[in-house]
Amino acid sequence: MHRLVIALVSFAFLTSSLPVQATDQIVVVVSQGADDLEHFAAHELASQFRQLFDARVVHTDVMPEKHDRLVLVGGPPRNAAVQIIAGDNWPQLSDQGFVLRSFDKNGKRGVIVGGDSPVSTLWAVYELGHRFGIRYLLREDIYPAKQVLKLTGFDAIMEPDLKTRTWRTINDFVTGPVSWDVTNHKKQLLQLAKMKFNSVMLSFSPWQPFVHYEFRGVKKQTAQLWIGERFQIDSDTPGRVAFANTGEFTNPDFAGAKTYQETIESGTEYAKEIIREAKRLGMSVGISISPLEFPREFKKALPELEDSRGLYNLNAVPGAKLSPDDRGLQELVATKVRAYIETYPDIDQLYLVPRQFPAWRQHVDSAWRQLSRQIGAGAKSLESLVKSARNRSSIHPGNRAEGFVQDNLVTLAFLSDLFADSKLLQRADGNSVVLTLASVDPAIFPFLDRVLPPGASTLNFDDYTVRQIVENKDSLTPLPADKVRRQLVITLADDHVGILSQSTTRNISTLIDAVRAHGWDGFSTRYGMLTESEPTVYYMSRAAWDKNVTARRAHDDLFTTITGKQSSSDRLWLAFGHIEAATNLTESNDVEFAFPVSGMLMKHYHGDPEPAWWEKQVHLYTQAMIEFYRAGSNTHLRAGRRLFYWGKRGEYVLQYLGTVKAVRAAGIAKKQGDTEEAIAQLEAAIESLYNAMDTLSDVVEDQSDLALIATLNQYAYRPLMAEYERLIDGNER
Repeated sequence: MHRLVIALVSFAFLTSSLPVQATDQIVVVVSQGADDLEHFAAHELASQFRQLFDARVVHTDVMPEKHDRLVLVGGPPRNAAVQIIAGDNWPQLSDQGFVLRSFDKNGKRGVIVGGDSPVSTLWAVYELGHRFGIRYLLREDIYPAKQVLKLTGFDAIMEPDLKTRTWRTINDFVTGPVSWDVTNHKKQLLQLAKMKFNSVMLSFSPWQPFVHYEFRGVKKQTAQLWIGERFQIDSDTPGRVAFANTGEFTNPDFAGAKTYQETIESGTEYAKEIIREAKRLGMSVGISISPLEFPREFKKALPELEDSRGLYNLNAVPGAKLSPDDRGLQELVATKVRAYIETYPDIDQLYLVPRQFPAWRQHVDSAWRQLSRQIGAGAKSLESLVKSARNRSSIHPGNRAEGFVQDNLVTLAFLSDLFADSKLLQRADGNSVVLTLASVDPAIFPFLDRVLPPGASTLNFDDYTVRQIVENKDSLTPLPADKVRRQLVITLADDHVGILSQSTTRNISTLIDAVRAHGWDGFSTRYGMLTESEPTVYYMSRAAWDKNVTARRAHDDLFTTITGKQSSSDRLWLAFGHIEAATNLTESNDVEFAFPVSGMLMKHYHGDPEPAWWEKQVHLYTQAMIEFYRAGSNTHLRAGRRLFYWGKRGEYVLQYLGTVKAVRAAGIAKKQGDTEEAIAQLEAAIESLYNAMDTLSDVVEDQSDLALIATLNQYAYRPLMAEYERLIDGNER
């Protein structure tokens, strides 16, 4: 019904503007039978044109008899006007390919903008906007100055080199997108659509409030955000000015949810809204779960479950006492899988993530016998397989590799049995969810196609940071490219490196080249915070469609366009280069230097000397901040706010590093028995940390920025003040 309304409104708008000369109008023609996404594409195009040009923009489903400013939206299968103009001269396209093509035919002139699917037509619209100078970032669009319309000279056919471009959203930590409300998620999903991402993954942990299920009379009772932590905001909280209210920092969509039931209802509706919006924008949607981790209340149903290792030990997992062929365990996992699919019946994909710590290696002999039968001829011996893993130097090197590959084999055997029942992945509409196994050990790649459940793909997590993957990128090659669809997890900003500014563009460009060269299907992002990642994401969005796009070329394309100066782009290349060097330096020396968990600051409060690499770290971040301000001092206003944000972030990082140095100096003084010096250094640390949070409050743009201030208060400022007051009290006595 609303399509008819759109058509009538469009026609009325067009006819009401008839007295205006045709040359003052841009007419956007969308098919009468277009679906919602194509109508949205036409609406977006019209909206962009109104900001780009001084012209009246109207859209209709009837092509005018004569007009020299026509934009035909869609492909010939879906838009009769395009069929008339293009005739048989329409290229063979995939469902992702699209065309931008100028035409001059029978008194009609303009450009065709579209593909053979609604989503490719939407991407065509955004690509046209890009070619007119719009630059799409994660938080905003940056428009050029008004210009003269020119619809001639377009003749492009675009197909992606990397067909799967997945964005992971929702995660564990408060500084990530799990703190955002749905409005912010929708805003970012739209920006991702503009950059032609085509898949979204919602990453769920067992203790989060996104599903409910029961097993053997035990009900799930755990429903919490950000690892169960709570973040108090008082009237005297540093950076308090950025918060609307005192009390507690939370996701606005969960405000008021007190009971388990209220929290689950808020959580499931929250996730469903994100899924609906991604679907509306033509994206496929998957959810990621760990099938062998459960809230600890399920130990009542399966007493053999053990508490997991790891952050806060919130989960229960099967250990040595619970074999993979245990009937109860299989039923519990099946119950959990069905609960997610039934709660979210519109998902296309289910990602299964293994446990972080191996616990099933003692069952590897029987698992290998089962898998060997599936592999058939050419199966290696278990001993040679383990040996090949032990000799590598990637994420699980040396002796650790043995445990991981053995646990992986047992898990694969377990999942192969579990998903032999095809109904387990069936949706309510009769279609099946695609199964994707994450983090399969590289030692298994050569025969992966023979041990995966039928139709399954993989999401490979080769290491936490891109620097480490680049150093071991040869491990990407053995996967059978023609038999298994696979993506690589690419970390934009590691949550272990944490709250420092991070950049990874140069390293990621190496990985994009490797993924393309080895025939991988695409990538999936991973990040803690996105503060300095916008140029990286911009590069990935362009390189996925054009193998000739380099990191530097994408950088200049972005920054010369929005700043108007090559010199500003040069300075920003230096700035992000310094940040990337600092990122590499930090994670190679102390990957958890600023990991945002309890003890993040006071772990530096001991009597050991300051590491030598800290001085270089400070130097690199100082140079980055200087370049941001230099670039911003002589640039176009449209880019000024973004550069100012990064410059202030640079100030914050240096103030935080100053805090860490002062805390270390206080620890040394305390060890030497010089309490007065320890107090003086703690006072310096308090002042520096207060300034860091106050600086952040100047440039808050979203919930992640607020969450960072809340995190610093919780894990740094309050423990620092407590130690300072303890020393003061002891000194006075």
